[in-house]
Amino acid sequence: MHLNVNWEDTNEEFAVKVYTHNIRYATRNTLKGEELWEKRKYPVAASIIFNTFNQSAIVLLQEVLHDQLVDLMKLLGDEWAYCGVGRDDGRSKGEYNPIIYHRSQFKVELSRTFWLSDTPDIPSKGWDAANFRIVNVTLLKHKPSGRVIYALNTHLDSQGPVARTKGAKLIKDIIETLEDHDVLIIGGDMNSEPNQDAYPIFSSFLKDAKKLVDTDLMYGNSSTFTGFTENERKRIIDYIFVFPGVKVYGYAVLNNKFEDGIYSSDHRPVVANIVIPKR
Repeated sequence: MHLNVNWEDTNEEFAVKVYTHNIRYATRNTLKGEELWEKRKYPVAASIIFNTFNQSAIVLLQEVLHDQLVDLMKLLGDEWAYCGVGRDDGRSKGEYNPIIYHRSQFKVELSRTFWLSDTPDIPSKGWDAANFRIVNVTLLKHKPSGRVIYALNTHLDSQGPVARTKGAKLIKDIIETLEDHDVLIIGGDMNSEPNQDAYPIFSSFLKDAKKLVDTDLMYGNSSTFTGFTENERKRIIDYIFVFPGVKVYGYAVLNNKFEDGIYSSDHRPVVANIVIPKR
């Protein structure tokens, strides 16, 4: 995709915080250890607010139903806005992969949703997937600096290995068409551990932000999926990938449970502090 963006050379580096979290869709049929969304929404929003305060931040969320998105935008406040559509109809039905940003910091130059299927321009299910799956592609211009960022947010299928592999390849094909940007980042729930289907595809042309940070300086946890009970198998399936050349000065997997015993989600938030080189 080619877009005419006003470019200005700059000798300044630009720092941005990338925050991704699968917040678990709202359900009345809760799992053991899971609280209703009415309780979970507060720690989800509070984590975003605290961990992005007074910073240029891009927030990527997965499994967000429309009512959850309405709740979160209300809790975050009017200074925040979002891009994204529901995956079932391209409007408000089904889960969103919203990209959330500060209105004062960023201007949206372009936003599109692609379905991970053989017909990416229309709502559709791909290959052996159990559900419709999408990638949200948004071009953001940072107002103070003029830097231009492609932010992509996806949630690959939990059941279909073919869908994860082909979905990742389709995203790679989409990325190869993107022009006129300083940097590209992609985050989300890939439903793939580092040795499985989708991860090797992304890591073949992008850098896992985690691997660009000294292991001794990483903060927080290792596993990104916890479930809602202590005995559930912990996994690493949520990631932030960046184009080669981007610096990463901090990486963390934050807590999703505190002393009150409430899990905000069955996933933990993943956060990276990235620095875009001077142009």
